[in-house]
Amino acid sequence: MADAHDIQSWLNGDKLRSERAKEYYPLLGLILGLIFLYILLGYQAGKQQHRLTDTKKEMLDAKFRYMTISAQLTNSTRQSQIIEALREHGSTLQENTKPPVKIE
Repeated sequence: MADAHDIQSWLNGDKLRSERAKEYYPLLGLILGLIFLYILLGYQAGKQQHRLTDTKKEMLDAKFRYMTISAQLTNSTRQSQIIEALREHGSTLQENTKPPVKIE
């Protein structure tokens, strides 16, 4: 079992002020710096991961909006839809039933 005087010297800081302990201060500083850097980089990686996830969600939403608009545009520009829209608006235009002729 440790001597009571030895424990007391650790608690009041006498051991930390000794010459032998002072030799380890640079190593202790390096270890603490690396721990701080590890924690900081962990938080930054987590933040970047959240931004990446949010960006992926936005891209997926934009893709679905594009697909919806593209399908609506394709449907609305079909010949049958155009003819129906013209009739609804009372147009007298007629559909051409003759095939196109190539002029040489």
